[in-house]
Amino acid sequence: MNRDQQKAFNLVELLVTLTLLGILISLAVPAFGRFQESKRLESTRDLLASHIQQTRARAVTLGRSHELCGSSDGEACDGDWGGFWLITTVGPEPIVMHQQAAPTRDVCRVGFGNESVRFHPNGTSWMSNGTFSICNPNGPHQQLVLNRQGRLKLGTSHNSTCC
Repeated sequence: MNRDQQKAFNLVELLVTLTLLGILISLAVPAFGRFQESKRLESTRDLLASHIQQTRARAVTLGRSHELCGSSDGEACDGDWGGFWLITTVGPEPIVMHQQAAPTRDVCRVGFGNESVRFHPNGTSWMSNGTFSICNPNGPHQQLVLNRQGRLKLGTSHNSTCC
């Protein structure tokens, strides 16, 4: 057989290539899983930030106080941020303006003074600063910090008081 005319791989070359490919895949799969989890938590953080900003915008544009709250049943505010998120008017008969199923149950909050985030018609919040944490058991927690003026700061933290 003329080796100069050979146009295929031999068995040893094929086995070495498959072994190297198997090692690379075994290293990449866990990293890809962590990447997916990180992006899922960032997406949840961004969705919550969007709802906070939407609540503030409704309060300003409609000239009426609004609040964002957690709800277990999707109808009334009860502080369960892992069930539903509600944007409602503030008053004796609150009206649900928007309802969103929470994408994860691992949402906790610290501060804000009560179970919800309320905004005055001028865009400021009713209570002091507060922090939302989207908990991650495998790495840094995604965080949203809301100040009294209604501004958000996005970030991550390795330690959280509620995770």
